Amino acid sequence: MTHPFSPPFWSDPAPILVLGTGAALPGEPISSEESLTAVEGRFGLALHRRGMAIAHKLGIRTCHLCRNMRARLEAPRKGHRNPELAAIAVQRALGEAGLAVHDLSYLIGHTATPARLMPPNIGQVAELLDYGGPFVEFRQACTGFANALVFAQGLLRASAGPIAIVGSETGSVFFDPVRAAEDAGQLVNMVQMGDGAAAIILTRDDDRVGPRLSHVYYGQIGRGRVPGLTVADGGSYTPRCSIGFPEFQHDFAAIHRSGLELLLHCAAAAERTGGGAADYVLPHQANGRMDTILARPLGLAAERIIVTAGRLGNTGSAAMWLALAQVRATLKLRDRVAISLLALVPAVQIVLFGYAVNLDPKNVPIAIAGSDGSFVERAARIVGETGYFRIMGKALPSGSAERIGRDRAAAFS
Repeated sequence: MTHPFSPPFWSDPAPILVLGTGAALPGEPISSEESLTAVEGRFGLALHRRGMAIAHKLGIRTCHLCRNMRARLEAPRKGHRNPELAAIAVQRALGEAGLAVHDLSYLIGHTATPARLMPPNIGQVAELLDYGGPFVEFRQACTGFANALVFAQGLLRASAGPIAIVGSETGSVFFDPVRAAEDAGQLVNMVQMGDGAAAIILTRDDDRVGPRLSHVYYGQIGRGRVPGLTVADGGSYTPRCSIGFPEFQHDFAAIHRSGLELLLHCAAAAERTGGGAADYVLPHQANGRMDTILARPLGLAAERIIVTAGRLGNTGSAAMWLALAQVRATLKLRDRVAISLLALVPAVQIVLFGYAVNLDPKNVPIAIAGSDGSFVERAARIVGETGYFRIMGKALPSGSAERIGRDRAAAFS
């Protein structure tokens, strides 16, 4: 057995422009209590009391499932299969980006629960999207987003066009409700895990307005560790499944020993990459209490740690992109307020474990209208000195500011 060590990590500070994000969740959210009650009644099990205690401890209130939980083993519902959810997420991200699928230069997927072992899940996603370009897939769960981003960064440095990354999981199908009565780890799986997919569209940085990812990094905390989560059966090492199907297995002792250490290593790596101070932290969405778990070790107020797992569960490969998509939607509602504070807070960043999102805008077009010439000149000087705006016009006729903003010739007027 080798001893743990502190290896170097890969990093790249170059910014990447975010063109759009999209998400796909299967069905309506189902509460932990509703799910436990249904399974208890259908299979004659006594799970509710223990299951609700786990749900409360993990802070998981609701999640989305691709299956109906009417049989011990069942496939996803039609329309909610892994490639279908992934394709919907990519389509929605392309819609926000204003792009068509043929505009993509590469399609990158990552999942631990593919529809089949071969060919890759992302190949089916490409078929559903009618995408004829190159694609690649990473067989990783929670860390897949970071490796996919490293791969995308290399492609963009080689002058590739827009790239789509999609993370997707339908892990609920690897759960037998009867096993939850036999194995506490499977009861944790039932309460904690959720299904879904989320995608992001990236391109090379330029002077256009928009959020950016920067200071990408990827590494490990050393050898001599045992995995906290495995699917041991079904691979070439153990092709026969001991209980009839593959299932996720937790090593809670390993998670307890290394989980927080790993997150703190990530936070330290983010600091060493030079990304600057963080206004918010978006950690791996392992459970709904990540804010209170991390607040003290990171020295941050809990409200500055973004958590979506309480509503979505732990969605594995989809988790980070799902959380980022929802955060971006929230921030858009506050764009005017956020921009007005930029002179005071010039670098608003959300640091994620694996990369940093730079929401510091560049060259935002602005038009200034008004009849008072001295006021217009003074306003133009103040705005110009911030370095964030490009003045499209000033001292414009009354009423033109509203028209220009409506026509989107300027972002602000």
